[in-house]
Amino acid sequence: MSLERRDFLKYASMGALATTLRPSLGASQEPAQVNEQKIHPDFRTNNPGLEYYLLGNGQILCAIQTSPKSESGTHCGLLVMSSEHFARKMSTYLFHPERGLQNTRFTAIVDGKGFTPEYEKSTIHWEFPDRVPTIVIEWEAGNCLVREELVCPSHDSALVRTVTIQNKSSIAVDASGVILLYPNLMFFDEYHVDRERATLTAMGYETMELFCLNEATPGDRHLNIAFGKIPAGGKKSSAVVLTLNLPRAKFEKKGLPAMMKETRKYWSQRALCETNHEGLNHLFHSSVTGLRTAVAQSGKMDAGIWQYNFEWVRDQSMIVLGSTLCGHSDVAEVSLRRILDRSIDEEGRARDASRQRPAETAELDQNGQLLYALWTHWIWTGDQSIIKKYWPKIRAVANYVLKPEFLDPATGLVKNSREFWERDPAFGVKEGYEHTYQVWNIVGLQVAADFARQMKDTASAKKWLEASSKMKSSFLNHPKFSFVDDGMFIKRRLMNGDVQKTFEPPNRKSMPPGVPLNVEKVSYCDPDSASVYPIILGLIDSKSPISTKTLESMELLWNQRWTTGGYARYNVTSEPDSPGSWPFATMLIVRAYYESGNDEKVWRSLDWLLKAPGGKPGAWFECYADRPVPPLPPLGIVPWTWAEIVMFFVHHLLGVRPSRNELVIRPRLLNGLNNVKATLILRGQTIDITLGRAEKEPVALVNGKQVPLVNRELRLPLPQRGLNIEMKV
Repeated sequence: MSLERRDFLKYASMGALATTLRPSLGASQEPAQVNEQKIHPDFRTNNPGLEYYLLGNGQILCAIQTSPKSESGTHCGLLVMSSEHFARKMSTYLFHPERGLQNTRFTAIVDGKGFTPEYEKSTIHWEFPDRVPTIVIEWEAGNCLVREELVCPSHDSALVRTVTIQNKSSIAVDASGVILLYPNLMFFDEYHVDRERATLTAMGYETMELFCLNEATPGDRHLNIAFGKIPAGGKKSSAVVLTLNLPRAKFEKKGLPAMMKETRKYWSQRALCETNHEGLNHLFHSSVTGLRTAVAQSGKMDAGIWQYNFEWVRDQSMIVLGSTLCGHSDVAEVSLRRILDRSIDEEGRARDASRQRPAETAELDQNGQLLYALWTHWIWTGDQSIIKKYWPKIRAVANYVLKPEFLDPATGLVKNSREFWERDPAFGVKEGYEHTYQVWNIVGLQVAADFARQMKDTASAKKWLEASSKMKSSFLNHPKFSFVDDGMFIKRRLMNGDVQKTFEPPNRKSMPPGVPLNVEKVSYCDPDSASVYPIILGLIDSKSPISTKTLESMELLWNQRWTTGGYARYNVTSEPDSPGSWPFATMLIVRAYYESGNDEKVWRSLDWLLKAPGGKPGAWFECYADRPVPPLPPLGIVPWTWAEIVMFFVHHLLGVRPSRNELVIRPRLLNGLNNVKATLILRGQTIDITLGRAEKEPVALVNGKQVPLVNRELRLPLPQRGLNIEMKV
């Protein structure tokens, strides 16, 4: 977009006034046509073509929006919010009702003409200098190239935006820039301009400050940034800082060089994974970045950014798993402490959607997932402090699912009237036994016994191991209540042992108009993507006939009523939302297919993930469907997907699986992958892993010495010093 400098300033100053003016009417005049005031389309999260690059550090959360056309939204618009306060998109701190995110872009002024980024003349991508996540925007401004680099220092509530203007012409140009601080007026009702220090401040719900580390002149709502004469082929840079609840004086006292040194150190201590496939590298790097972005310093996390404004123990447990495996032990720890402080009561009940439900509709998988997340964090870090501090609550979490209202003493299975994806009797769920409620508690109770032994609570250890064993035996082998039917895993059994094959809501018309559960005549329960959990978690041989047939059944969920790829979470005939593909459900199936050795299906899904909306920035919507909004919430970015991707890389591809007593590494290279280099953090030690193709038999070197493999697995003591592991597989 091009505009004269005088026009830019005119539009900037008159925009707000224009919305208040109305034509006067003479006595004999007909009423003039009056334009209705409309909210800017930027308020919608998933207009066609919108994607988001998310960046944050637990204090401040920022995003750059890309948009292929103006009617979808502002290209290169900036969203800012506090990590500690959930928001819808329109309640982020720089959103304006009429202008959307238009005021958030940097305007380059070259020889008197103003330019902002245009979709066709700009590129946006991630770079990781010294491993620091950096959003890079490059765009044309006349004969100049503008490069913006956006970084969040690891420990300071600020966004640093370094702008470089490069003169691509054969003659000198006169360059400057304009950047505004135009806050969301619902949250910021005071404004201050410090003309001596060229600092703009918006105050109210929070405090934001905008200033430049180089030469700048303040206007009433903007900074004029001086670049001056730029010779032919030359370039000049300026750094603009936006802080949230961080005064400029405090920022400058610490200084940007010290902040960036701290930031480089922070990211150097996170996991790294590089392969010969650029797409896989992108999936891993963007997911590690996303996990840090999503979680506040307090451990607070919206299960769907700009979507739910609620917390789930399930989602947060998945974030703990992903964060632990990629070296974000700080993120994992604060998440666990928040769960145990705020989302688990003394009885051991787990919250979903920021509330505790009665027993008949409790999400019982959450207890097992939390136990597994606690165990994983303990095993990977060696830190027992959370277990010791919260032992009474952890014990209550394990015991809760064994209460009489859930547990069938004859089979050891647990029952109620809610299912994994949160449908209940209003959706046709009958009282019975849910697949994932058994799987996650089989695993959770088993690992909880490790805690109990560590805490010298032998009675609990014995009780939980027996409960886990009985539940697992019935789950796999019971003649009436096994979750294997017709040679594959099924979703749900009723109290009499029959398979619940369909959901019949008491009132289909109470469902949102047009969704399958409103209009279908028959709504089927199976297949369900969560039925692959026994394969992922190793409860069954991944190459067994049951695993094979279960995975074959999942193919109904691929492109069930669409053509763009991806798996649904379950048979869409029973969907109270719109039919569509779900990234984290797709990743569940990817992980199971990887364990089964079906690389073709793994690559198909990973390729879909890379090409789907959100694939380029690495920030995926919860699902890709024409959601009825309202009554359902708008689609947002779901952090769970990042956790699934990290678990795919570390737990499956690299095959790194520590236990209480040893480290097991059992990698397998996907077809088409020839080499992998990874760095992980385990027990505070750096583990460097290099994988390559074996010409003959697999071989392993540990710190230069050959170590024999047992069944293609490398087994080592838990590390007490750094390890350099080379494996040909």
